[in-house]
Amino acid sequence: MSYNLQNAIGGNLCVGSAALTGLSGAATTYSTSAIATVIRGIQRVKAAVAGGATPTTDAVTGLAMTLVANQAAVFVWGVNAAGTVQVIKGATVAYTDTTAGSTEVKLPALPDTFCPIAYVVIKAGATTVGTWTFGSSNWNATGIVVDTVANLFSLPDAAIFTA
Repeated sequence: MSYNLQNAIGGNLCVGSAALTGLSGAATTYSTSAIATVIRGIQRVKAAVAGGATPTTDAVTGLAMTLVANQAAVFVWGVNAAGTVQVIKGATVAYTDTTAGSTEVKLPALPDTFCPIAYVVIKAGATTVGTWTFGSSNWNATGIVVDTVANLFSLPDAAIFTA
Protein backbone atom coordinates (compact mmCIF):
# COMPACT_ATOMS: atom_id res chain seq x y z
CA MET A 1 0.00 0.00 0.00
CA SER A 2 1.25 3.42 -0.86
CA TYR A 3 1.96 6.01 1.82
CA ASN A 4 0.26 8.43 -0.55
CA LEU A 5 -3.31 7.53 0.43
CA GLN A 6 -4.70 9.34 -2.59
CA ASN A 7 -3.14 6.72 -4.85
CA ALA A 8 -3.70 3.22 -3.54
CA ILE A 9 -1.37 0.68 -5.09
CA GLY A 10 -3.10 -2.32 -6.65
CA GLY A 11 -3.59 -5.72 -5.16
CA ASN A 12 -4.37 -9.13 -6.59
CA LEU A 13 -8.03 -10.02 -7.10
CA CYS A 14 -10.08 -12.46 -9.15
CA VAL A 15 -12.93 -10.24 -10.36
CA GLY A 16 -15.01 -13.04 -11.87
CA SER A 17 -15.58 -16.61 -10.75
CA ALA A 18 -12.96 -18.99 -12.10
CA ALA A 19 -15.53 -21.81 -11.88
CA LEU A 20 -12.74 -24.35 -11.31
CA THR A 21 -14.14 -27.82 -12.03
CA GLY A 22 -13.11 -31.30 -13.08
CA LEU A 23 -11.22 -32.34 -9.96
CA SER A 24 -12.83 -35.77 -9.90
CA GLY A 25 -12.73 -39.19 -11.45
CA ALA A 26 -9.95 -41.09 -13.11
CA ALA A 27 -8.32 -37.95 -14.48
CA THR A 28 -5.62 -35.41 -13.69
CA THR A 29 -7.12 -32.50 -15.61
CA TYR A 30 -9.14 -29.39 -14.72
CA SER A 31 -11.39 -26.82 -16.37
CA THR A 32 -12.18 -23.14 -15.71
CA SER A 33 -14.31 -20.41 -17.18
CA ALA A 34 -12.61 -17.30 -18.57
CA ILE A 35 -10.96 -15.59 -15.60
CA ALA A 36 -10.73 -11.83 -15.12
CA THR A 37 -7.93 -11.03 -12.68
CA VAL A 38 -6.13 -8.02 -11.29
CA ILE A 39 -2.43 -8.56 -10.58
CA ARG A 40 -0.56 -5.69 -8.93
CA GLY A 41 -3.32 -3.38 -10.08
CA ILE A 42 -3.34 -4.42 -13.75
CA GLN A 43 -6.42 -6.19 -15.11
CA ARG A 44 -5.96 -9.25 -17.28
CA VAL A 45 -8.20 -11.97 -18.72
CA LYS A 46 -7.24 -15.63 -18.88
CA ALA A 47 -9.13 -17.64 -21.51
CA ALA A 48 -11.30 -20.55 -20.40
CA VAL A 49 -9.56 -23.89 -19.98
CA ALA A 50 -11.26 -27.19 -20.84
CA GLY A 51 -9.50 -30.38 -19.78
CA GLY A 52 -6.21 -28.62 -19.10
CA ALA A 53 -3.16 -30.41 -17.71
CA THR A 54 -3.02 -29.82 -13.97
CA PRO A 55 0.25 -28.23 -12.79
CA THR A 56 2.57 -30.85 -11.28
CA THR A 57 4.95 -28.59 -9.38
CA ASP A 58 4.48 -25.89 -6.77
CA ALA A 59 4.74 -22.42 -8.35
CA VAL A 60 6.95 -21.17 -5.50
CA THR A 61 9.19 -24.14 -4.63
CA GLY A 62 9.26 -25.91 -8.00
CA LEU A 63 8.79 -29.20 -6.15
CA ALA A 64 6.23 -31.95 -6.70
CA MET A 65 3.20 -31.58 -4.39
CA THR A 66 2.56 -34.85 -2.57
CA LEU A 67 0.53 -36.44 0.21
CA VAL A 68 0.75 -39.81 1.93
CA ALA A 69 -1.74 -41.57 4.19
CA ASN A 70 -3.16 -39.44 7.02
CA GLN A 71 -2.10 -36.10 5.58
CA ALA A 72 -4.02 -33.09 4.23
CA ALA A 73 -3.18 -29.78 2.59
CA VAL A 74 -4.81 -26.85 0.85
CA PHE A 75 -3.87 -26.21 -2.76
CA VAL A 76 -4.32 -22.63 -3.98
CA TRP A 77 -4.94 -22.27 -7.70
CA GLY A 78 -3.96 -19.02 -9.36
CA VAL A 79 -2.85 -17.20 -12.47
CA ASN A 80 0.38 -15.30 -12.99
CA ALA A 81 0.83 -12.14 -15.07
CA ALA A 82 1.68 -14.22 -18.15
CA GLY A 83 -1.69 -15.99 -17.87
CA THR A 84 -0.27 -19.31 -16.73
CA VAL A 85 -2.43 -21.31 -14.32
CA GLN A 86 -0.33 -22.31 -11.32
CA VAL A 87 -0.83 -24.03 -7.96
CA ILE A 88 0.82 -23.38 -4.60
CA LYS A 89 0.53 -25.99 -1.84
CA GLY A 90 -0.03 -25.05 1.79
CA ALA A 91 1.75 -26.83 4.62
CA THR A 92 1.05 -30.54 4.95
CA VAL A 93 -0.80 -31.33 8.19
CA ALA A 94 -1.63 -34.56 10.00
CA TYR A 95 -5.10 -35.79 9.10
CA THR A 96 -6.62 -38.54 11.20
CA ASP A 97 -9.59 -36.89 12.94
CA THR A 98 -12.63 -36.71 10.68
CA THR A 99 -14.83 -34.75 13.09
CA ALA A 100 -16.49 -31.94 11.15
CA GLY A 101 -14.28 -28.86 11.02
CA SER A 102 -11.59 -30.33 13.24
CA THR A 103 -8.47 -30.11 11.05
CA GLU A 104 -6.95 -26.74 10.18
CA VAL A 105 -5.09 -26.51 6.89
CA LYS A 106 -2.68 -23.63 6.44
CA LEU A 107 -2.79 -21.30 3.47
CA PRO A 108 0.60 -20.77 1.80
CA ALA A 109 2.35 -17.44 1.40
CA LEU A 110 1.69 -16.16 -2.11
CA PRO A 111 4.00 -14.03 -4.25
CA ASP A 112 2.65 -10.66 -5.43
CA THR A 113 2.79 -11.90 -9.03
CA PHE A 114 0.18 -14.63 -8.33
CA CYS A 115 -3.57 -14.00 -8.30
CA PRO A 116 -5.48 -16.66 -6.34
CA ILE A 117 -8.58 -17.89 -8.19
CA ALA A 118 -9.64 -20.92 -6.11
CA TYR A 119 -8.53 -23.33 -3.44
CA VAL A 120 -9.25 -26.95 -2.68
CA VAL A 121 -8.43 -29.05 0.37
CA ILE A 122 -7.22 -32.55 -0.44
CA LYS A 123 -7.00 -35.28 2.18
CA ALA A 124 -5.16 -38.59 2.03
CA GLY A 125 -7.03 -40.97 4.30
CA ALA A 126 -5.70 -44.05 6.06
CA THR A 127 -6.36 -46.23 2.98
CA THR A 128 -4.08 -44.16 0.71
CA VAL A 129 -1.35 -46.39 -0.67
CA GLY A 130 2.07 -44.93 -1.39
CA THR A 131 2.47 -41.30 -2.42
CA TRP A 132 -0.30 -39.31 -4.11
CA THR A 133 1.14 -36.62 -6.39
CA PHE A 134 -0.88 -33.53 -7.35
CA GLY A 135 -1.31 -33.27 -11.11
CA SER A 136 0.05 -36.78 -11.76
CA SER A 137 -2.14 -39.07 -9.63
CA ASN A 138 -5.84 -39.42 -10.43
CA TRP A 139 -8.30 -37.30 -8.46
CA ASN A 140 -10.15 -40.47 -7.39
CA ALA A 141 -7.11 -42.46 -6.22
CA THR A 142 -7.87 -44.83 -3.34
CA GLY A 143 -8.06 -42.97 -0.03
CA ILE A 144 -7.99 -39.48 -1.59
CA VAL A 145 -10.80 -37.04 -0.78
CA VAL A 146 -11.03 -33.84 -2.83
CA ASP A 147 -13.19 -31.31 -0.95
CA THR A 148 -15.50 -28.89 -2.72
CA VAL A 149 -13.61 -26.21 -4.63
CA ALA A 150 -13.86 -22.68 -3.20
CA ASN A 151 -13.70 -20.12 -6.01
CA LEU A 152 -12.13 -16.88 -4.79
CA PHE A 153 -12.25 -13.11 -5.12
CA SER A 154 -9.25 -12.93 -2.78
CA LEU A 155 -7.83 -15.15 -0.08
CA PRO A 156 -10.05 -15.87 2.93
CA ASP A 157 -9.35 -13.80 6.03
CA ALA A 158 -9.72 -16.76 8.39
CA ALA A 159 -8.31 -20.24 8.86
CA ILE A 160 -9.67 -23.09 6.77
CA PHE A 161 -10.96 -26.11 8.65
CA THR A 162 -11.84 -29.43 7.08
CA ALA A 163 -13.59 -32.56 8.28
